[in-house]
Amino acid sequence: SASQIDRFQNIDEIRPGNFVFYDVMQYYLGSCKLSDIAICLASPIIAKHEERSEIVVHGGAVHLSKESIQNKSGQTIYGLVAKLTSHGWDILEESNYVSSLSQEHGIVKVDPTIFSSIRIGDVIGIIPVHSCLTANLFREYLSTNGKIVEKM
Repeated sequence: SASQIDRFQNIDEIRPGNFVFYDVMQYYLGSCKLSDIAICLASPIIAKHEERSEIVVHGGAVHLSKESIQNKSGQTIYGLVAKLTSHGWDILEESNYVSSLSQEHGIVKVDPTIFSSIRIGDVIGIIPVHSCLTANLFREYLSTNGKIVEKM
């Protein structure tokens, strides 16, 4: 919400975290649009479960945090799914989401069309609900122009 305020008169300190990235929580609060979110975790697919239309990714609580939010359909989500592209990513429909997390792995619900188009070993993007741990975990980022940016 710090990015929505024009003037900080009579305020001598704020602690906005990593608000430069935004995240799904900020989107649901109305602080940004989905297209404003500037962080996406590249997660390899390590298993598929057709009967549940779920995939397992190497990307769990240590990568995304255990922060969750209810989506517009009432499901608890830990992140949204994105298709990685040469220019960054395209966020898929909100019916594709991270439904649960363990320490290292995430369970991702995907619609049947998405499920049939992916293979074990493919890499998908996960837009975190709360991006602080995701941003903090990595020493460097790959920008959408293909350059590696090191954290300070």
